Amino acid sequence: MKKVILMMFVLLATQGLAQKNKLALASKRLDYAVPLTASQWSFQAGKVDFVDYKGQKAMRLAQNAGPVVLNDVIFQDGTIEFDLEPIRPESAQSIYFHRHDANDQEIVYLRTNSTLNPLANDGIQYSPYVGGVNLWDLYPEYQAPALLKPGEWNHLKLIVSGNRLQVFLNQAPQAVLDIPQLEANSRQGSIAFEGASHIANLHVKPTIVEGVSPLASPDLTNHDANYLRTWAVSTPQELPDGHELSVRQLPTPEQFNDSIGAERRGLLNLTRKYGASKTRRVVWLQTTVVAQEAVSTNLQLGFSDEVWVFLNHQMVLVDKNVYQYNMRKYPDGRISTQNATAPLTLKTGQNDLLIGVANDFYGWGLMARLESTTHIQATGQVARILSLANELSSLDVSVYEGTFRNADVQFTLRFFKKGKSLQLQLSGPDPINLQALGHHSFLYAASSATFDFDLVHKKVILRQGSDTRAFVKE
Repeated sequence: MKKVILMMFVLLATQGLAQKNKLALASKRLDYAVPLTASQWSFQAGKVDFVDYKGQKAMRLAQNAGPVVLNDVIFQDGTIEFDLEPIRPESAQSIYFHRHDANDQEIVYLRTNSTLNPLANDGIQYSPYVGGVNLWDLYPEYQAPALLKPGEWNHLKLIVSGNRLQVFLNQAPQAVLDIPQLEANSRQGSIAFEGASHIANLHVKPTIVEGVSPLASPDLTNHDANYLRTWAVSTPQELPDGHELSVRQLPTPEQFNDSIGAERRGLLNLTRKYGASKTRRVVWLQTTVVAQEAVSTNLQLGFSDEVWVFLNHQMVLVDKNVYQYNMRKYPDGRISTQNATAPLTLKTGQNDLLIGVANDFYGWGLMARLESTTHIQATGQVARILSLANELSSLDVSVYEGTFRNADVQFTLRFFKKGKSLQLQLSGPDPINLQALGHHSFLYAASSATFDFDLVHKKVILRQGSDTRAFVKE
């Protein structure tokens, strides 16, 4: 009997301890609330007030207050939720997270001039900052409509879990934004707010992710072989305002000493590779498309902000997607393969695709997709391009010297060596300097003319547009 009574006391004590633990856990949950007091935040003097507003302890941010940063919190995964009421309808309302500094952070922001329109796809957006650049124009699919209640508190909840982000608005069961993969370089950092508004009921819950998977969602463009994902790339160069590219400014093979691969959606993220553009800069991208036979297709392009496209050293497209000068391509200046289409007439064998991309405004990038791959054997081959610089450094052009004739034309082609370069003498007094392309091929860019030498049969093939002529060595 005594043993039974003892067991009952032990059971009651255990239940009591369990109840105390539940109360302790509940007490800890209350600690998720962040005090809206001046000591908890870093901000510009005179730009932030801590007030009672509509029955709530609130933080009031003035216009142009800049980021207001929560002190002593390093956030990685978890939930951030708060109540928001904008003060100025034209002011963007922003929350930063994973903030390392102004150059490296992630942002969710409401464009409040669009949040009363259910069809405005730019009501809310997620964007990374990379190299100090807000890449909003490179991620148009990371925005959506968002309806705010004017003159009332609006509740926002962000759940960050590994590679994923979900954003909920006003207790809706479905996320207003569901981001398949976070795109910033940092995955932890501080939290900050910006935009003229009142903020109340802020809670930060580390590690509480409500079942959201930390794994990135699949990139469905990986199923699409038509994207051109691998390119050789040159070093960025200044391109002064008003200057355009042409066949006279084509890069030399020696300039291609690096490569770049596409990220999600086939995006070549040039900002991630090269950082911010304080002035107008251009890079050259080159890849090879191998065709089984002569075929025509279209190249679907997304770009920010300007492109010059050359196929086999002939220009096929010049286009602009310049947001600030009202030269915006659909969708409203954002990057998309719907920005432009370039016609490609491919020859049998290797085709050199060369694109100059210029930028001086927000994100810098390119997407390229072939409309059809019928009769195309391979894409993305850049090893030959990258090895060409070494090949040309030891090239002896004296093997191409000589005079070549074609019985159907009255002029001759006389090639001779000058220094390390190959010169061409036509009927005029001044010789022409040719650019080595490698593999016994040379280019006269001003006329889009190529000269392909066949040393075995002692001849050279002149290609210019659709015209092809063979010249035999004397």
